[in-house]
Amino acid sequence: MSSTGNLRPLPFTVDRVSDKEVSRLRSWGFSGHAEIVRTNPSRVNLPPAYSHLAHAYYNFEFRPDDLVLVTYPRSGTTWTSEILWAMRNVGLLEQAEEITSGDRTTFIDMDFLMPSRADDDNPKVKEFLSLFPEGRVEDGVVLQMTKWHKGPRIIKTHLQIDLLNPDLLDTCKTVYVARNPKDVCVSLFHHGKISKMDPFESEFPDYAEAFMADQVLFGPYWDHIKQAWKRKNHANLHFMFYEDMKLDILGELTKLARFLQLDFTEEQLKAWVSVGFGA
Repeated sequence: MSSTGNLRPLPFTVDRVSDKEVSRLRSWGFSGHAEIVRTNPSRVNLPPAYSHLAHAYYNFEFRPDDLVLVTYPRSGTTWTSEILWAMRNVGLLEQAEEITSGDRTTFIDMDFLMPSRADDDNPKVKEFLSLFPEGRVEDGVVLQMTKWHKGPRIIKTHLQIDLLNPDLLDTCKTVYVARNPKDVCVSLFHHGKISKMDPFESEFPDYAEAFMADQVLFGPYWDHIKQAWKRKNHANLHFMFYEDMKLDILGELTKLARFLQLDFTEEQLKAWVSVGFGA
């Protein structure tokens, strides 16, 4: 992250959602929404911790050797991130189970989805404070640890592209995965039933109504997609569809490897499909 004096000004505001609107969300079944903030004019609902981290996300400095994955939630994020890690770390595949998913790829949204406190009994917080005794946990443990990580990084986020550093695509390769909105909505509903970050306690018609009204976290869905789609011809953006991955994973792996400028044989890719990349 840049020093405070070099921060780009935000081209959007982050405003607290009114109590009336929060009450409506809670009436739909979003029991965890005691407070919500919204970006304007993009109207993206996010947890309140995002408000003081918005500058950090917008000014996060990407590097040429980074690989960034952007998705709307429940659009094949974990599946794709595992593929990206494997493609970049062929020599470590046999040790993959010994490396935690958080160490394989970094989900930078965690700093506002589950914000940390200095007194948290959390290994990442303890590691952060041991490395940076004067560090401020409230400024985002994941963001700051990612900043200081040495070597190539695989970073994933659900934030809209317009909420990220404008230099993203001119700096590093980025993969965007889109999924049919009906399937996204159903998957989000079921995830909400077990989620601690964004619990949902009502029935599917209520969730579908909130989704179509662009009131779920990270929405609106169509704006999220459009921001990537209008950049689809950029040399550093690879746009994928979840449905194409399910239909022809070998073909999609081939195109992805070509985009990443990685040289794999068809036999190698077929072997990966056989051990689970065809999820």
